[in-house]
Amino acid sequence: MPARIATVRDEQSAEHQKSLALAEKDPAAALPRWRAARRFDPHSVALVAHEAVALRATGALDEATALLAEHLPRHPRSVHLANLLGVCLSDRGHYRDAARLFEHVVALDRHHPSAGESLAEVRAHRARSRPAPARLRSVIDAALAEAARRPRPTLAVCMIVKDEEEFLEGALASVADISDEIIVVDTGSTDRTVEIARAAGATVGHFEWIGDFAAARNASLEWATSDWILSLDADERLTPASRSTVRAVLEEFSGDPVPRVVCVRIDNFTRDGVFIGDGFSGRLFQNRPDLRFEGRVHEAIAPGRPDVATDYRLDVVFDHYGADPAVMAAKAKDDRNIALLEERLAEAPDDLLTWFYLGSQHWMATRRREALDAFEQVVELFERDPSRYGLNVRQGPIEYSYVSAVRGHLELGHRDRALAFAERADERFPDNPDLAFHTAQVHIALGDLDAARAALLRAAETPLAGYALIGMHDRSIGAWLALKMVGDIDFERGAQADAYSTYRAVWPALPADAPERITVAARLVELASAVDDLDALPGHLETYLALRPDQHAVAVQVGARLASAGRLQAAYDLLTGLYAEREAVRDDLELVTTIGQIAEQAGEDAEALRWYERAVALGPRDPAFWLRLAPLLARTGNAEAAREAMTLARSLMAGGS
Repeated sequence: MPARIATVRDEQSAEHQKSLALAEKDPAAALPRWRAARRFDPHSVALVAHEAVALRATGALDEATALLAEHLPRHPRSVHLANLLGVCLSDRGHYRDAARLFEHVVALDRHHPSAGESLAEVRAHRARSRPAPARLRSVIDAALAEAARRPRPTLAVCMIVKDEEEFLEGALASVADISDEIIVVDTGSTDRTVEIARAAGATVGHFEWIGDFAAARNASLEWATSDWILSLDADERLTPASRSTVRAVLEEFSGDPVPRVVCVRIDNFTRDGVFIGDGFSGRLFQNRPDLRFEGRVHEAIAPGRPDVATDYRLDVVFDHYGADPAVMAAKAKDDRNIALLEERLAEAPDDLLTWFYLGSQHWMATRRREALDAFEQVVELFERDPSRYGLNVRQGPIEYSYVSAVRGHLELGHRDRALAFAERADERFPDNPDLAFHTAQVHIALGDLDAARAALLRAAETPLAGYALIGMHDRSIGAWLALKMVGDIDFERGAQADAYSTYRAVWPALPADAPERITVAARLVELASAVDDLDALPGHLETYLALRPDQHAVAVQVGARLASAGRLQAAYDLLTGLYAEREAVRDDLELVTTIGQIAEQAGEDAEALRWYERAVALGPRDPAFWLRLAPLLARTGNAEAAREAMTLARSLMAGGS
């Protein structure tokens, strides 16, 4: 089932309670939040499913089963409710009855992530199945019968394209399995775009480009005959994990008289898959004549309509590759979008959203001064009359504009203005993690590390709600970046125990490709030694050497540190293991000598001598080495060799060769 859904209404709403529930890691703590959310929206399938999951996780299996059995007859084609009830029945050993539900789920949605495996598992246990109570079997019978009577909602994927042969095939493939019809409206391609669309079985139409994206998109909608429409761009891909959620949305809301627009999350990537950022866009909606796009560019479906329910889904995701600066430049998207936005402003100079889109466009093109001017205009319009703007605009474009204004002033070197803007923004949006994070950067620039640390902790600990769920939130801030910077501050100030604790907490969350991994790994080695966490020290060293395999000297230092603390066996095992595993270190005189010293310190003279002999083969020129070797040779009965070692030591001290 989908794990996260966000529906924007108002703060005292199902969405507000849901965001609090999602922030809870303990199902028992989340359960009252889910119940509170359902009081605001008692018939939400998603909320029923979340509450059932929390009940099952806390051991309240009977209550979870009863809740699902109550709601499945109302939503007999809900794959989430049917699947969860099947799981609960399976937990009770009612395998045959669970199998009926899993079969139902698979029939409705062959892409469901778990129902197929669950079905195979319960079928394997059928021989020892116990029948479910009669009332539950009656619920299942009624739900399956009603599901068979209800028509399957259909989906049209509608696209507008121009010269998209690079991306179009991938976009079409991403929706081929879930769409009942694909409509591609071409606005003047000169490449193979139309040929690719037709080869994929799409219905191809044509629309003369008039400099208006909404007009072109609306033309594509006119071709659709399905119940629902998914609007997709050629440089986007519906992620495989989103397919089941799209089907669930269609099943849940088909027949609902309330017009509904589902805003999907757009994850922006470069051509080669480097994440740039994310946002939301209304792309899934019923096929009805009163739901149409508006706006020449950054067009939106039925914007500002109080009668339209707007759902922000975190579990329907498009991967978008057109935001790559190279793609933007090749297609002149930047110039085109700026021109269209300026035309919109000429017609409506006080349109807050147009200023926001203009600022975002300048920001993507790294025109910070122009972006800052536009974002400040957004703030001015908002503060002139905050009551004009709904929660979805405040939590998205407006909060993002405050954040970007703080960042912009800081990047342009306006530290005092950045701080003033941050303080002004914090009065209105104290729970915005991005704002707290960038405010911390301002404090760092001003040298106020206490204030920076407090702001970073707030950024790390702020639950994901509102802006963080539907805005252009930097996911790394809460995941690891803010805490990592808290560790940096503590490290620089000499608070070693605090820094060590923070870095240890951050390490598991660091992305595999984050360059910060090297710094954190190195500091974990240094701090483990400093705070005497010698049990963990070898593990930290191993992690660091995996990232920096040439840093043999660090291994020698760690070995010496362990030996100085009396952990001779640990030191010996560490360094000899390194010597055995890495051929490159076998010519490292310091490492070989240190192993000999540790063996000697442990009273293992024969072993020490063996390592010193390896060191001799490497040609040591340090008199101290020969002075240390001489007594060992004497103790082991090699008097002549001991005299030779002393003679060589004197020669080296005298500057001899």
